[in-house]
Amino acid sequence: MTREEHLKFCKICNNQKFDSQKGIICGLRNSIADFENTCESFDENTQLKEKLLAKNSKNELDSQIASQGTRFANYLLDRIFILIISFFIAFLLTLVLALISPNSVGYFDQMGKFEEYIWAFIIGMFYYSFFEALTGRSIAKFITGTKVVDENGNKPTFDAILLRSLCRYIPFNALSFLGSDAIGWHDSLSKTRVIKINQRE
Repeated sequence: MTREEHLKFCKICNNQKFDSQKGIICGLRNSIADFENTCESFDENTQLKEKLLAKNSKNELDSQIASQGTRFANYLLDRIFILIISFFIAFLLTLVLALISPNSVGYFDQMGKFEEYIWAFIIGMFYYSFFEALTGRSIAKFITGTKVVDENGNKPTFDAILLRSLCRYIPFNALSFLGSDAIGWHDSLSKTRVIKINQRE
C-alpha cells in the first residue's frame, strides 16, 4: 500500500501520533504505517472521521466554485432578464388598469425614483427567490451551467435563499464577488455558494 492509502486509516485512528519529521505515525509503533490491506491495530475515531469527511467535502466544493467571470456573466444576464420580466409585468398591469381604472393608466410613467426602486426591489426579490428556491438556478445560471448550493453542497433552505436575495440589495454587493475567492456578500451571509454543475450535480 502507498503512504496515501495508509493515511486514509491513520488520519482517523485513535492510535495516531504526529511526528515533526515523519508526519502522522502509529503511536503504538512510533513509525509510519507499513501494513498491507488492513491494520490490526486500527481503532477508528468517529469524530476524526466526521471532521475529515467535512474537510474533504469542503475542499471538493471549493474547487468547483464558479469563477469571477462566470459570476459577472450571471449578474449581467440576470439584470437583463429582470428588466424584461419587469417590463412584461408592468405591461400586464397597465392593461388591467386600463380596464378597471382608465385614469390610472399612466401610473408607471409617473413613478418617482423611490417608487422605481421599490418596484425593482419587489421584482428582483421575486425573480431570485422564486427561481433559486425552486431549482437552485436563476435563468442566467441555467445559461452558464451554475447552481446555488449551501456550504455543504446541498440544496439551500428557502430561508437561506430569501436572505441571499435580500442581501443582493446591500450597497456595492455586486462588486463583492470580484475578490480572489469569487464569493460575494450575499453568498457568505446566507451561507451559500455558486458552483459549476457540469462537474457537480
